[in-house]
Amino acid sequence: METSTLTRTPATFSSFRLPSYKSHEREQERLAELLAYGILDSDTEPAFDDIVRQAAELCGVPSACLSFIDENRQWVKAKTGVLLPELHRAASFCGQTIQMDGLFMVEDATVHPLFRHNPLVEQRPKVRFYAGYPIVTPNGHAIGALCVFDSRPRHLTGPQQIFLQLLAQQAMQALEVRRAQQACTAAEEAAKNQQAFLANMSHEIRTPMNGILGLSRLMRKGYLPDPQQEQLDIIISTAENLLSVINDILDFTKIELGKIDFEVLPFDVTTTVRDTARSLEVLAREKGLSLRTRFPDSAIPPVLGDPFRLRQVLLNLVTNAIKFTNTGQVEVAVEAYQEPDEPLVQLTFSVTDTGIGISFEQSEKIFRAFRQATSSTSRVYGGTGLGLSICKSLLELQGGRIWLESRPGEGSCFHFTLTYPVTDEASLLSAVPMLEPGLLPGLHVLLAEDNSVNKLLATSMLHSWDVVVDVAHDGEEALELASTKPYDLILMDIQMPRLTGIEAVAYLRNTPNPNRHAPIIALTANAMREEVESYPQQGFTAYLTKPYHEADLYRLVATHSGRTAPSATPAPTPTTAPAYNFSQLGRLAHDAEFIRKMQQLFVDTVPAQLQQLREALSQANSKAAALLTHSLKSTYGSLQMEEATQCLKQLEKSLRSPTDANLHSSLLNMLSAITERTAGAFTRQLQG
Repeated sequence: METSTLTRTPATFSSFRLPSYKSHEREQERLAELLAYGILDSDTEPAFDDIVRQAAELCGVPSACLSFIDENRQWVKAKTGVLLPELHRAASFCGQTIQMDGLFMVEDATVHPLFRHNPLVEQRPKVRFYAGYPIVTPNGHAIGALCVFDSRPRHLTGPQQIFLQLLAQQAMQALEVRRAQQACTAAEEAAKNQQAFLANMSHEIRTPMNGILGLSRLMRKGYLPDPQQEQLDIIISTAENLLSVINDILDFTKIELGKIDFEVLPFDVTTTVRDTARSLEVLAREKGLSLRTRFPDSAIPPVLGDPFRLRQVLLNLVTNAIKFTNTGQVEVAVEAYQEPDEPLVQLTFSVTDTGIGISFEQSEKIFRAFRQATSSTSRVYGGTGLGLSICKSLLELQGGRIWLESRPGEGSCFHFTLTYPVTDEASLLSAVPMLEPGLLPGLHVLLAEDNSVNKLLATSMLHSWDVVVDVAHDGEEALELASTKPYDLILMDIQMPRLTGIEAVAYLRNTPNPNRHAPIIALTANAMREEVESYPQQGFTAYLTKPYHEADLYRLVATHSGRTAPSATPAPTPTTAPAYNFSQLGRLAHDAEFIRKMQQLFVDTVPAQLQQLREALSQANSKAAALLTHSLKSTYGSLQMEEATQCLKQLEKSLRSPTDANLHSSLLNMLSAITERTAGAFTRQLQG
């Protein structure tokens, strides 16, 4: 229908007075929240168009619209029927609606004192009937309205009023989901940028570190006078400390981004603790300290978990204990508790030292990121202040906790707990197999590496094992060599000029050549898990992160060239899904204030909608039941409540054909129980 555009200013409508929106302060809050949704002047979106079409159809009118009211205007987001223009707020029916607590209905605008001289009534589209519900945010601000209207006088029935109210609530939910998705997209983009920066930083630092550590270790194997041997040991120790700082920063960032993953492997706790302590015995002996381990009288059963993260926590705590202890000893103890026939074992680990100790006030700070006990700690002992914060996060993410008992001058004792499932998979407990020397003579390897230091390091190691090595200085040269003769194994650097390692491997795997099926190991300075875990899908057989130890390179080359059998890797143990979660919201899932709003919205609307659904079914009102079912399914789905979603899917299916009322009753009872349980949990959390 053709319409005219309203051009007069609000002051022209002398018969219409725009009421204040409770207060100037309240109005400013409302406008701020409206702007925060970023909906004004946006493009059309199917979710809102569907709501408007349903409103017109269920209310039996030709026209409907969804509008948002800013400081001066009514801006129309979605409409059906008449082509409603953008309006001055003072001339707007919806501007009046946002001041109401519920339905605002004008059955005949030509006799209404506020609207009988309104241009929308006197001119096109000649509105006579109007009904609208405000779009109310979880904070209670009315930012817009969903309305239906007609050029004839009308009255909405009770069910039609309920339909309009439900659709207004659905519009608000769609707005919340829209904002969450936009925030999630922005957060993911920021996370990607941060990860890209970390990957580049990791590569730029780890590449030279690989050369420094590797060549220093090779030099230590030869004869050197004692003073030079001591200087070389200092170089290696300093480089390892720098590498530890890099790893701490990367781990801390992964935790902040929620990107930390845990392995689920069968392992022996006693062996892991004993091996960790043994690896630090030299460090303790250099300071004249005794490093001891203590275990329960009865053997600790094999468990399922992440032995690498346990080792990381122990290494940090024991290294700290040695660092802050000048005389005496350090002890690592484990206590185990298991109920009879219980599939879980509760472990308490303790790292006790006779060092400097710290006060209670200072102990409150040390688990915070970048904090140490005193300002002089970093200056005297070194460190970033990240280690204990990382330990705390790693333990809590596994359901454990950590605490400290200490007094100045009397030493410290760090306790932490972890609970693991017990396993019978004893045959899989061998972590990294010990390989015999002399497995590699005669092996023919292609090394693709552009960094001269890393090239020297790798070739020196390989030659010491009597491996025949061809060297390619970039990706293109690697392809030329791999296209002419077969190799037992290829070591491929990732970042190279002219052609990257990923591009070179893609070509080798997808074109006929002598090495199409040869094992290819990626050499990478990138420690970001997301990237290195993608290498198998890109054609790599395995990967080795720089800086790597000589033993790690030997093990990978021997394993993947067939000179020894690879160890089996057990499948992860599945976890039980929670009753609900907000993980699909990305970083917003960790925004406490946003989650509280979502929880309050659930408590305020879902139980009432469920009751309305029950009434609609009892009255055989299939249209209302279908609308409510659709709305509830969206709500439960956003919380990933699978049980409730499946109930609603069955209910939705049953509404399409005659079915037993007992089925409806059973499904509703199940939904009521789920909703009551969830609403109760949300209420307790909101009150907590």
